[in-house]
Amino acid sequence: SHLEPFFEGGESAAKRHLTSYFGSTHASSYKKTRNELDGWDTSSKFSPWLNSGSLSARRALSRLRSYEQTAGANDSTYWLYIELLWREYFQWIAVQIGPKLFSLRGISSCGGFKCFYPERFEKWCQGTTPYPLVNACMKQLKATGYLSNRGRQIAASCLVNELEMDWRYGAAWFEHQLCDYDVASNWGNWQYIAGVGVDPRGGRHFNLQKQTETYDPAGSYIARWSPGPVLQTLDTRDAADWPIG
Repeated sequence: SHLEPFFEGGESAAKRHLTSYFGSTHASSYKKTRNELDGWDTSSKFSPWLNSGSLSARRALSRLRSYEQTAGANDSTYWLYIELLWREYFQWIAVQIGPKLFSLRGISSCGGFKCFYPERFEKWCQGTTPYPLVNACMKQLKATGYLSNRGRQIAASCLVNELEMDWRYGAAWFEHQLCDYDVASNWGNWQYIAGVGVDPRGGRHFNLQKQTETYDPAGSYIARWSPGPVLQTLDTRDAADWPIG
């Protein structure tokens, strides 16, 4: 069943996972599969052990280098290395900016004002928005405690852009739900999507229709995690929680 726990905690389990992952050829195709929405072998799945302290980034990198020596290095193994670097980067950024990690404007001085819509937030959390792909992402998160990197970006972009909400509510919900929650990675990536982080290019707005066509063209992910009818109306109450109409 897809509702069974995805991960077993502890250092021994982390070592077994490293052995299994680098005993396969998955690292050699990582760049091609890393953006897929579902599937155990599509990404490294190191994060629960990294973020609980059961696995160090140094150990993961050491195994990656050993793998490259035997299986060969390519764009995918290089990209896995880059993702480990990104994780370390967010750790250091969190140390440097301190409380600004949790600020509405982050490290930016131009972050816009955002409202809190109780009804929108509830629908987003429960996966009952008018956006089928977002619903599937949020229901997978709630059922398993895990969501792919692409799924997290899609869900975050929806909260910030389509729902026009304060990004921190989304970051807090992910903190509450994720089995691989890490302070720096979670809040740093939410700042990145909201456009208040270290990236000078601004926020990220994912076109939900295009994301669906690209990453779930057959609709199998939506059918698995969020089958059934989709709500057509986003709001029945306004930002002050008063009924509309």
